[in-house]
Amino acid sequence: MSTAPSPAASAPPTIHEAALASGPSGAVEWGAELILDQAVNRRRSGEDVVVRGDDEIANRRLAGAIESAVGPATKPQPPHTHSAGAHALPHFHQRSRVPAGHTFYETRNRNARRKR
Repeated sequence: MSTAPSPAASAPPTIHEAALASGPSGAVEWGAELILDQAVNRRRSGEDVVVRGDDEIANRRLAGAIESAVGPATKPQPPHTHSAGAHALPHFHQRSRVPAGHTFYETRNRNARRKR
């Protein structure tokens, strides 16, 4: 009886500083890597973060956990391609919209781009 090798587990998601790219594209640019506490503090001060990685479900879960640590978070929001732009990412934000900002996350088809 032969057994097939099990697929390699994907690396855990990483959290990064984020900013919306200038212009109407809706693209999210990622910067320095953060630890969880830094990400929560960044969100509490109204700044954006993005969760990156190959596992979309893990990315969404971690993004939700970050936003929930800030306060009452929305359910996952789809990319707002009509209002934000064609390259918008799914995200969470505060139900009250205070503080401002978002916790974005990558999917199989939508990724943040490296900050220039």
